Amino acid sequence: MEREIEEEAPPAGVRVAAIARWALIAVLSCAAAVAWLYSEPPARRVVETASRYQCPMHPTILRDGPGECPICRMELVPVTRHESAAPERGGVPGLAPIEIGLERTQLAGIRTAVATRQRLTAQLRTTAFVSADESTVALVTTRFSGWVEEVRAQVGERVEKGQILATVSGPELLTAQKVFLVGRGWAAKQNVPAGPVEEENNTLQRLGIAQRDIDAVVRRGRPLLAIPLRAPVSGYVAKRSVLPGLYVQPGAELFQIVDLATVWVLADVHEQDVRRVQLGQRAQLLLGMPVREAFRGSVDFIFPALDPDTRTLRARVRLPNPDLRLRPGMSGTLVIDVPADDALTVPAEAVVDTGEQQYVFIARSGGRFEPRTVRVGASADGRVQVLEGLQEGDPVVTTANFLVDSESRMRGAVEAFAPAREATGALQSARASGQP
Repeated sequence: MEREIEEEAPPAGVRVAAIARWALIAVLSCAAAVAWLYSEPPARRVVETASRYQCPMHPTILRDGPGECPICRMELVPVTRHESAAPERGGVPGLAPIEIGLERTQLAGIRTAVATRQRLTAQLRTTAFVSADESTVALVTTRFSGWVEEVRAQVGERVEKGQILATVSGPELLTAQKVFLVGRGWAAKQNVPAGPVEEENNTLQRLGIAQRDIDAVVRRGRPLLAIPLRAPVSGYVAKRSVLPGLYVQPGAELFQIVDLATVWVLADVHEQDVRRVQLGQRAQLLLGMPVREAFRGSVDFIFPALDPDTRTLRARVRLPNPDLRLRPGMSGTLVIDVPADDALTVPAEAVVDTGEQQYVFIARSGGRFEPRTVRVGASADGRVQVLEGLQEGDPVVTTANFLVDSESRMRGAVEAFAPAREATGALQSARASGQP
């Protein structure tokens, strides 16, 4: 009788290894299923929420379901409808909200910053230039006609009050001197005091001739052939409009003399900063010299109207200039001490200014960007005050605004012509399919 073959028991640990192996297979299967589900292409995941399909090369081709473009045979891509994204208040005319994928956002270098409240700097900086103090400008003119005999002053030359600038001769001057001398002679013969007669009938004074030259005529007892024209003030000859031999008429401007003991600094203040500048505010002019130097003064005049071309308002600072370190025509930076404001601000590069409107792009979740109209105020230290349109904490685009702006404008234009686009798409589809 054959012996029954006894079944040999498995080695210890084999059963445990088998159980562990099947458990590992089950875990890997679940992980693969989850990975497959979440690695599905974005276009397929969006199919269920997409209401229209569009050709990426021909945006006018729109369909209610998947398919191919009848023109280029490319597969239509879904256009996601954001039912919950209702238009927000403060939208910008001509622009529309857009959605940019995360990958494109990173490649384009789009960055954002939040609107925050902070105190703007208490200093306003603007370009400025040095100008002559117009209240110290003196014009040298004539009250008579005649010929210029000689010119003794040149442009840029320093002259003192009473210094001879030029000499003029002519019949009118000779006649006036003779009348003056005859009056004095008659007063002497009649024993009449010469003072009252001369004061009433002194034609030389009415012609603007200096008293020292009138005294010279009295001492000589005969007319001067050429009457000197003297500087009315001390200063520098800024302009000369006369040459020897020139015939001049009454009222003609011959010289312009400027006293540079004080000068004006004229600064152009941007429109949004106008309200921050007031009379009496301290200011200092910084010049780009080898050794940067500051000249201190205060705002003493603000012009009433803005320049229509530059949209700036001119403010004036009067500075003492005893050592003539400031010359008309110099330019620099004027720093004005202004009151600090606690304001809602964003980086200056976040604001898109077209000249007609100012707006920013607010970053939403999912790579969505919405245009928003804003009204800005003062600016300082690279930040701009936002008076209307934003709330604290709103994220705004600060870099690559041109990319977001161009896509938003394109989307706005497409949406504005949506009815015509659909009609055109239907017509193109009919033609491509050969239908009449």
